[in-house]
Amino acid sequence: MAERHYSITGADLRAHRNAAKLTQADLASRAGVTRDTVQYWEAKERVPLRFGAPAVMAEILGLPKNAGFLDILARARAWGVSDPWQAKLDAQAEAKAERFSMTERLAKRLARLRVSCGAKTRAGGECQNKSEPGKRRCKFHGGKSTGAKTPEGKARIAEAQRRRWECFRARKARLATPRTVLEANSRP
Repeated sequence: MAERHYSITGADLRAHRNAAKLTQADLASRAGVTRDTVQYWEAKERVPLRFGAPAVMAEILGLPKNAGFLDILARARAWGVSDPWQAKLDAQAEAKAERFSMTERLAKRLARLRVSCGAKTRAGGECQNKSEPGKRRCKFHGGKSTGAKTPEGKARIAEAQRRRWECFRARKARLATPRTVLEANSRP
């Protein structure tokens, strides 16, 4: 008796995929093929389910199985022999993990990146110091400090600011009052 190979149309394959609530990308990742492969077979007039990607997609979707290939594949899995699609899936997973680790490495590198501070200096130019890692300003222009967090620290900073402003206003008032030449020369 001849071995019977099932085949379906591409539209039926798409209908079965939609019934299983899978996208082309989902089916492709489970089958270990690209999304273009799934799209290719769904566009075909006749899809033979005896070997290759269509057979794996048929197995995932629960379609009638080819009595030859898929049974051999199932027996091999039962015996613990890995199939080529599993190896391909493992390779894809490793590649994805590698891409993720590359993204992680890039994020860490950007966090350590030191750029020119660029803050306005007293002389009117731009600060040329390198910024703190992952920040935009150098340690002299706010890159190091994050400010007080506790109520005691905030009160201490507020008091220091009050004293600074008090000194500034007193100095400004002293300079604003006119002096005579005699007072200026008679400093102790």
